[in-house]
Amino acid sequence: MSNPFRPTFGASPRVWAGREAVLSDFDRAVANGPGDPHRSLIVSGSRGIGKTVLLTELEDRARKQGWLVVRASGREGMAQTLTLSTIPETLSELEPQPDRKLTGFSVAGIGSVSSELTEEAPPVPRLTSAMRKLLAAITTGVLITIDEVQDADPADLSHIAVAYQDLVRDDADVALAMAGLTRGVNRLLDLPGATFMRRARHYELGPLTLDDAARTLTQTAFEAGRSFTPGAAEAAAQFTQGYPFLVQLIGYLAWDTSSGEITEGVVHGVRQEAVERLGTQIHQPSLRDVPPRQREYLDAMAGLDGPVVETSVIAKTLGRPLSAVSDTRSKLIERDLIMPAGWGRVAFAQPYLGDFIRSHRGPRRIS
Repeated sequence: MSNPFRPTFGASPRVWAGREAVLSDFDRAVANGPGDPHRSLIVSGSRGIGKTVLLTELEDRARKQGWLVVRASGREGMAQTLTLSTIPETLSELEPQPDRKLTGFSVAGIGSVSSELTEEAPPVPRLTSAMRKLLAAITTGVLITIDEVQDADPADLSHIAVAYQDLVRDDADVALAMAGLTRGVNRLLDLPGATFMRRARHYELGPLTLDDAARTLTQTAFEAGRSFTPGAAEAAAQFTQGYPFLVQLIGYLAWDTSSGEITEGVVHGVRQEAVERLGTQIHQPSLRDVPPRQREYLDAMAGLDGPVVETSVIAKTLGRPLSAVSDTRSKLIERDLIMPAGWGRVAFAQPYLGDFIRSHRGPRRIS
């Protein structure tokens, strides 16, 4: 019996909980036709909160209604990639290959047979014209998805905005879904020329409720033929703090460890491994490029007791005036490593980040 939990980035869970509003709004928007305001949306949130997973699910739902999906990433030249690579590749899968024109032939002993493609090189298309060509080849619609949108070049994003708005004005069957880190998305929304993003439906993902986390665990296991005891499901949900990646991870590890019913003892037995894997997959990459001054702030914060820390205490620990660390605090919030937690207070943005920093663990060494 295969493990039904999926602690893999971008992989849709078998059971959805806590995100139904986004999915139902999008389903209705696709069914309603051009002009529905929920056809353009932005999903924001912290690392591991389920943004890419939700984007993948939106793609799957669009495909089930017969739509095509074209993907872009904010970490590449989006407009150029869509225009010159992604859309032409999609079209080539839809259209028959061009015929070859015979330009010469020979009989054995006389000469050779030759052929060539006689198509003239077309002009480099604009994104709008490439999208129109794609839409003309199908009878349904096209969903454009952009992940890591916080890393997008604003000028590049503007090209996509112009193309998308042209298509919307002409009642084309198109939709646009974007996902990115909260602070980066908010920064983009404040830029001049980002009107189309401000008009998009914005969903900021927070942690699941503990009830939703427990329901995801129990229902996923039950549908695959195994069960959590009530105490085990509650303990696992509390451990995850509603963090979707941890929900899938603790479920995956508990399933692998147990040969039958998943008990509270099984859940407690895999917690440390779950924290270590979370650190390797989420926290370690997040900390890799943090400058020394910001890392000192995080180290001081991790060394203090409690999930919420006074910024004045952090400054005192560092031996600096409060005004001298305010810029560092702002940059760490921008990096989505810490978050405001009330006046003059901060907390780590992801579960168990403080534990990971205190442990100072590097990559696991295997001999």
